[in-house]
Amino acid sequence: MSKAKVSYDYFNNKRDYPKWPDYRRKCHLDISKRDFLKYAILNGRYNNNIMSGTAQTFYSSICQMAVKKDRGFWTLSDDYKYAEDTYKAAISFAMGMLATRVIANKIYNVSRLYHFKEKRFKANPKKSKLSPDWFGVDQQMHPFLFESKGTVKKKIALQTINHAANQLSNVRIITDISSNKQYCITNKHIICSCFDLCNNVDKVWCIHDIDPIDPIESEEDKFYINIDEECFLYYDAFIKYVESLEADCEPMLIDKQDYCCWVYNNERYCILGTIYNLVKSREYNEENEYRNFNDSVNKELSKIKNLEQILPDASSYEDGIIICNPNINPDNN
Repeated sequence: MSKAKVSYDYFNNKRDYPKWPDYRRKCHLDISKRDFLKYAILNGRYNNNIMSGTAQTFYSSICQMAVKKDRGFWTLSDDYKYAEDTYKAAISFAMGMLATRVIANKIYNVSRLYHFKEKRFKANPKKSKLSPDWFGVDQQMHPFLFESKGTVKKKIALQTINHAANQLSNVRIITDISSNKQYCITNKHIICSCFDLCNNVDKVWCIHDIDPIDPIESEEDKFYINIDEECFLYYDAFIKYVESLEADCEPMLIDKQDYCCWVYNNERYCILGTIYNLVKSREYNEENEYRNFNDSVNKELSKIKNLEQILPDASSYEDGIIICNPNINPDNN
């Protein structure tokens, strides 16, 4: 099994951090090593650059080298602990991004995150201001902003938390140019990757989720996004990556749903067939601003049921993208 647990703590505001987590929301989350592979592809896509196989291996290896298994938990590895400071900072950054993907999906049902700092977002605050890392919407189209932080230590420094809170406070309203809808964003989270004692296991990977609850509002900065376009490019990047591999596309049924799959390096990369067909149809393009692509995808995703029993050792699946064991054929066991 490639899964192990991480510890999750929620803090109601930054003043509670790190001493007073909300114990009602404390839990352990299962994370598969295949999540490392999947999110490496998605995190590596930036400003419409298509990731190569070499780059994916590099990005996924950063997080995989950071942790090891100990008594059912992901824990700090010596490779990460004793890395040179520059490398350690890079690993911490990558672990913070991975932690944010995990929490967005597992806690807030935000299955797709978009790099908020991409040029397409037209998210350029006034001078001296910085914007956060991630934007996403849940299944009810409620908007979320996330800022990622990481450290090899037990907690993130207060100065860093305050800086992250300021980044989040710089964004209050985002306009979706595809629907002309304005989102007033109240769901803002600082996601921190840390390592601490948990259940008598030392240096467990701990994810801290902080609600900054900052009343500061800024109306001078304007932010725009085309959610249809971002959704299209999210899937297009994955498809272009798998199609670049030395592998043929093979159909497979997963819970009676058609998936397009590629087996490479002893892993099976899958995408829901209907989403694959939507991307390849040429019906959605720059000319029509990818109109209604997000709604079409959400309609297909609503048909997916819980796949954890069918694919017990796979990556997350809620966005229609799965990395799983190539030796398992779920509907032909």
